[in-house]
Amino acid sequence: MIKDIDILLKDVQNGISLSFDSVYTLYLPLIESAVSKCMKAYSISESERDDLSQEAALALYKAAMAYDHKKGVSFGLYAKICIQNRIISYIRSNGKKNSTEEVPYEFYFDIPGDDTPEQLVISDESFEELRSKIDDSLTDFECSVFHLYLEDLSYEDISRALSRPKKSVDNAIVRIKAKLRKLL
Repeated sequence: MIKDIDILLKDVQNGISLSFDSVYTLYLPLIESAVSKCMKAYSISESERDDLSQEAALALYKAAMAYDHKKGVSFGLYAKICIQNRIISYIRSNGKKNSTEEVPYEFYFDIPGDDTPEQLVISDESFEELRSKIDDSLTDFECSVFHLYLEDLSYEDISRALSRPKKSVDNAIVRIKAKLRKLL
């Protein structure tokens, strides 16, 4: 069954009979392309591909939750920009080389954006079930960190908001990523 992307996104936002898996599957080529371009542009090792892919997936999730078709921008373009910005922020926050330099020109081009899929695979699992699985797999502290992390807060801001040391936040994010890898 093929659904218009705006309807699919609204369903994801409302948690109605769809899961984020459908959007993720649809935009996986965008994520993979953005990660590959970033790795090449910044000379990042293959060992960091999973972290960059997770950052991109989180950006896609946030884009799906925040998207408003009334703003006049296609979701593909919006998702592309969110993913690229999240990856660049991740690189800069982790002190990668060349991260203070201007973003390479080629990073922003040749990334598939608003392609319409021929077929969407609709999952039985609703967004609320996915959210519940994620929340159930995390401790209360990790859950708090995860939700603040999705708000694009820095480690320092999360640390202040939760009155915990920055290292505790960093460790929690490492554990969250490991748990999400297993879950997703």
